[in-house]
Amino acid sequence: MLKSKARGRVAGRVAAAGVVSAGLLLGLTALGAHADTKTVTYTCTPSTSGGTPVTHDFTVALTSTGTGTQYTATLNIQPLNTNNQPLLAPVAIAAGGALQMQPSVLASALPAGATAGVSTPTPTVAVNPAVTASGSLPPLPVATLTVTPSAGATSVTLTAKDFKINMIAPAGTGSTTTTPTTLYNCVIAATGANTMPAAVTMAVTSPSASPSASPSASPSASPSASASPSPRNTRTVYETVFASPTPSKRKTTKSAQIENTPGGGAATGGGGDAGPDARLFVLTGTALMLAAAGGGLVLRTRRRPVRH
Repeated sequence: MLKSKARGRVAGRVAAAGVVSAGLLLGLTALGAHADTKTVTYTCTPSTSGGTPVTHDFTVALTSTGTGTQYTATLNIQPLNTNNQPLLAPVAIAAGGALQMQPSVLASALPAGATAGVSTPTPTVAVNPAVTASGSLPPLPVATLTVTPSAGATSVTLTAKDFKINMIAPAGTGSTTTTPTTLYNCVIAATGANTMPAAVTMAVTSPSASPSASPSASPSASPSASASPSPRNTRTVYETVFASPTPSKRKTTKSAQIENTPGGGAATGGGGDAGPDARLFVLTGTALMLAAAGGGLVLRTRRRPVRH
């Protein structure tokens, strides 16, 4: 008895662990379908004349959210200190200025023929304190994208591609605050281990289901309206029906059917002569089940002595 109980406890724990592991795997899979974070190597060319392109690693995090017809995605691109080398500013940035990021995100939709539009935001973040030339760039702003799938689209895949890092000079420095100056133009490196862009796929609930019902209903209604003039072509025919002695024959036939009970079981009214009652079989089966249960209890009480 002790061994059987111990085996039962072990089996229960193994089953619980399997359920928890399956839930974690399913949860991670669901999260992976809506978010992607990768280390991507970019080649960034400075805007200054004679500037040397810089190959640098960035952390790219792309996350999609939204249901119904409103779909958004956030894109966070931050430079890494590869070999303790941060991304340096090609020119000085005065305090009170701002950094601006201009991302490029590619959108593709399924099935074939469906499209998806993606907004091109230019988020900014204030710079304070000032950054000197060849100083470390502050964290870049996070972009929020708006995705607009076409009617009939079932899924949209977003892929983070190239981006630009711009600078907006503060007011009072001889430059307007609305005209950005490009600091770096970054494209994905052609070679290397981290050249795979971050991508995310979102499921789309097509809003075209409700409009499609109205066109289908309108054609079906138009034939019914056109069918209304059809009764004008019908003709009314009057027919004289004479009485016949058939009722008397029906009465005779009915009486004959009542007097003679057909044989064929309960379906024809002969249930009383069809054989033994079904309750006899039910009672017999119940008795057999009770006898089996009693025999099992008797056998269970006869336990062998435990050997030590």
